[in-house]
Parts: sequence; C-alpha cells; structure tokens
Amino acid sequence: MTAPLFDVKAKFSEYVTMAENGEIVAVTKHGKTSVLLISQETLEQLTSKSESFSEHYRKWRRDCGEEIDDSYSAFLEGCRNISGSVIENPFGGEE
Repeated sequence: MTAPLFDVKAKFSEYVTMAENGEIVAVTKHGKTSVLLISQETLEQLTSKSESFSEHYRKWRRDCGEEIDDSYSAFLEGCRNISGSVIENPFGGEE
C-alpha cells in the first residue's frame, strides 16, 4: 500500500495497525517513496538468516506449485568438490 506523508501523519494509528497486520506501507513525499512502515515481525522475516537463499527460493517455487529442480544444488556441490571450499551466497550466509 502507498500513502502520502500528510495522510500518514493524520492517521498514524491506523497505518501502524495496518503494518502490524502484515501490510507494508510505502510513505510518499512529493510523489516519491520516502520510507516504509513495516511491523517488527515483517522486518525479522525479511532480515532472517535462518534459511539460505536457495532454501527460500525452493520454498517459494514449491508454494507456487512448481516442481523443484535440484540442479542448482548439484552445481554447488560440484563447485565445492572442485574448489574444496564453500561458496558464499551473495545474499548472505553459506550455500
């Protein structure tokens, strides 16, 4: 959801409730997004390093009903075998 700053200022409590309910509110200033209003829970989900990028991607594909292809995992395993080291995930964490 997008809302102009003047409206968020006037109805701040309502927007906080929306954020607490999982809505991400993009607050605009002069027509451009300036800040986001999100809940603590949403922030923790977005910044959590509990699952790797590939795990998150597989979960997303599974949720979309797509078949899971293990070729990416096979590729990473092959790279580990060749280099003998762990490949770093560019999004944080280890693969």
